[in-house]
Amino acid sequence: MITPIVDHAKKIVILYSLLLFCFSASIYAQEKTIKYNILRNGSIIGQMQFSQKNDGEDLYLRMTSRVKTQFIMNINVDTEENAHFKNGKLISSRVIRHVNGKQKAYNQTRFINNAYQTQSDKKTSQIKEVINYNLMLLYTSEPTNLSQVYSDNYLQFLEIKQIKPHLYRITLPDGNYNEYYFDKGICREVMVYHSLYTIKIQLA
Repeated sequence: MITPIVDHAKKIVILYSLLLFCFSASIYAQEKTIKYNILRNGSIIGQMQFSQKNDGEDLYLRMTSRVKTQFIMNINVDTEENAHFKNGKLISSRVIRHVNGKQKAYNQTRFINNAYQTQSDKKTSQIKEVINYNLMLLYTSEPTNLSQVYSDNYLQFLEIKQIKPHLYRITLPDGNYNEYYFDKGICREVMVYHSLYTIKIQLA
């Protein structure tokens, strides 16, 4: 027969164990979310949400965006990007884009056999250089002293240049470019300069 004192002690031990588990989980699995508005000609045409989850040696990034605008016709663009880093090295990433409900892009990067296998539109290639910083990481930390950044969408490294304090420019393979502005280590604004339009992505 368990005495009330022993029973009470067991309850305390169980409660302590649960609190310790929750405390440990909060340390090793921290997640934060940042929201942005997407603007064209001063009007909001969409939203973007970026989330970062740290779980010990693993870092998980996820970015989703939805844009509704009009050129000649109505255009709805839904994009989802995911990336997994381990010990500072990219393990896998994926970019999926739908335009008006139809899939227009599915780009994937995976670290296999000491090299990266990339796949896009049934085309595969290989990258041997280690990837430790990609475009998604621009939303978590300022790219100080970096000369290139990996694009999970274009499946290649892109040059990054600092043009002013806390302002960086990345020129895309098609000749268009993006500019990223940082304040206190946070990406607060992205300007997308395209030959046909200009888009502002602004911290909500």
